[in-house]
Amino acid sequence: MKTKWDCLFALFELKEARLTDIAKKVGSQPSPVRQKLVEFIKEKIIIQEKNLYKPNKDSKTTWLIFNIIKFCRNRGINYNLFLNKEFANVVKVGLSKDEVLLSDFKSLDYKTTRKYLTYLSRINLLFIISKKPLKVKFVFDPVFDEVLVLFKLKKEIKKSVEKQTPADNYKEIEKQLAKFKELKKNINFADVEEEQKIEFTSASTQLEGNTFTLEESKELLLHDIVPQDKKLKEANEVKNYYTAVSYLFNHLDQHISIDYILDLHRIIIFNLGVKEGVRATSVSIKGNPFYKVSHFSEIYPKLDDLCKKINEFMANKRTTKEVVEFATFVHNEFQHIHPFEDGNSRTTRLLWNYVLMRNRFPLINIYSNTREEYLSLTKLARERNDVKLNSFLVKIIKDNLYKMTRI
Repeated sequence: MKTKWDCLFALFELKEARLTDIAKKVGSQPSPVRQKLVEFIKEKIIIQEKNLYKPNKDSKTTWLIFNIIKFCRNRGINYNLFLNKEFANVVKVGLSKDEVLLSDFKSLDYKTTRKYLTYLSRINLLFIISKKPLKVKFVFDPVFDEVLVLFKLKKEIKKSVEKQTPADNYKEIEKQLAKFKELKKNINFADVEEEQKIEFTSASTQLEGNTFTLEESKELLLHDIVPQDKKLKEANEVKNYYTAVSYLFNHLDQHISIDYILDLHRIIIFNLGVKEGVRATSVSIKGNPFYKVSHFSEIYPKLDDLCKKINEFMANKRTTKEVVEFATFVHNEFQHIHPFEDGNSRTTRLLWNYVLMRNRFPLINIYSNTREEYLSLTKLARERNDVKLNSFLVKIIKDNLYKMTRI
């Protein structure tokens, strides 16, 4: 059954249209579509001029709904769930604390709450902090604020407290890694690993603004199908990055070196009109004048030092805590060196995974739906803070492992 939001989305796409055109686009009869449009007219979300319906561009509510639908459509998410008062109430409770227990939703229907939490976990908009008891953390994204405003719900202000990652998190990571190791013994993991590579490729390119959805990336990488509305450059970005991920898998046993890093970068930016190799000019981070990157004269010495530190670290057996914290350091250090004119962050996530995978971790995906929070801790941060970034990445690692060991 077509919802009123489906009718509104059809009108958003048509911009202005007659009833019959909207009904045709929705795939419904005119009569039920008219009833839904009348409701939107009463709420001043759309307007009718003679026989034409059009969005009310002067309505803040119209823009809120448009932004929510756009967010969902770009990520392959069901917007009908987001445009729901029950969902908004779940979001309100979920944003009230840094981490929330299932018992915190006691004022809401249990089954409905579980349904929404499960869906948000599946689309990577919340992290599973623990399974027993169920504790989750909502990912920071402005879309949640827009949902609350749409349904006139007030967001509670929570205090942000910087703290070291609790030791229990590392113990849980060790437990899930052991479980993952056993699973690899008992199932054919090749297909799962291939799926992980595609998902990682899709997410990492989306984090840099690529508009290919996961499904479109799969079609491209498995069947070489490029959607008509996509640019060839974006398709090449996805293909290149998948090749770079495969290169990482095939060369994990090698020591890291400047040449190794240059090879990864060369694959990433192939045929994209980006200058290859270490930059010889000064650069800055768009939208963040506070972000400090190395002067081009310092790049080679700093890269050489970082490679030495990585190889020295790999030479000895390390605890899970040491591995994760060192991987965070490598992530932040490489981004601040910023050796290339473009492709730095995509290379960073490969080096981060190099450290983890050399220490018996699977490929860890930084979800595209965490973009706002991830960027606020990296390229858009006012100052470097390895503690905050590590706390975020620990949650990412745990959530990845929970999903993998659920097979």
